[in-house]
Amino acid sequence: MELGMILGEIQRPTLEKLLQAVRGYGFTQIQFGYASVCGTDMPEALEPEFVQSIRTQAQASGIEIVAVSGTWNMIHPDTAVREQGLARLDVIAESCQHLGCDFVTLCTGTRNRESMWRWHADNQTQSAWDDLLVTMQRALEIAERHDVYLGIECEASNVVNTPERARQLMDTFGSPRLKIIMDVANLFQRGEAREENVRPIMDNAFALLGNDIQIAHGKDIKAGEELEFTHAGNGIIDFGYYVEKLRACGYTGGMVLHGIKEERYMSEAVAHMREVLAAHESL
Repeated sequence: MELGMILGEIQRPTLEKLLQAVRGYGFTQIQFGYASVCGTDMPEALEPEFVQSIRTQAQASGIEIVAVSGTWNMIHPDTAVREQGLARLDVIAESCQHLGCDFVTLCTGTRNRESMWRWHADNQTQSAWDDLLVTMQRALEIAERHDVYLGIECEASNVVNTPERARQLMDTFGSPRLKIIMDVANLFQRGEAREENVRPIMDNAFALLGNDIQIAHGKDIKAGEELEFTHAGNGIIDFGYYVEKLRACGYTGGMVLHGIKEERYMSEAVAHMREVLAAHESL
């Protein structure tokens, strides 16, 4: 299993130096975000030559771009924000042919106006769900037009906050364009982050979503009543069991590390995952 990382986890003054650092840590895959090169993940416009240069530099560094961020708040209370997100998703999706990647990550969103990663009580209302369906339908039309795939994941703060809700969304559309990003640290609700819950929570998620996984994220979570995310090996996630579940459902992709809040922990997270993968490579 290849190791990857979300590019925004580290910063460097140029893309060349950034990719060198990524390769230096031993990664061969990245989940790319345009914020690393132009200040925002959702630019208003992209020149094909500029995007092609990103692809060329990644290839020269021996790095595969396996996903590109297209996250915006899909159920923001302001319809203008949702419309702008769709317009910029179209830009991202169109750029994928030049980037050499056909997978775009989404955020199903929240009614919280300040941050798309914060909970709001109205997330569980029928109107929030209805808005998600309208926005997702248009997002899938964009995906079809540009021949790309879209990925959603469970986020405790978002409208799709459980595997059951993710399954409901997948089944509503029944589209081959809609895929799952499996991040097991995101499966916990407040009060659930305890060691005895790790495997049962994973079992439930894989039973519901295992056949639709496009990318696996390697983020950890600390035990406690709140949701405190951390780097792999610094929390309660059983990554060995995670790898077993991925292989059991036929997943052949990489493990994209995430949740590394300080770069000084990058080597530690990589070492942990390499140890886990080495222990399971013959299984």
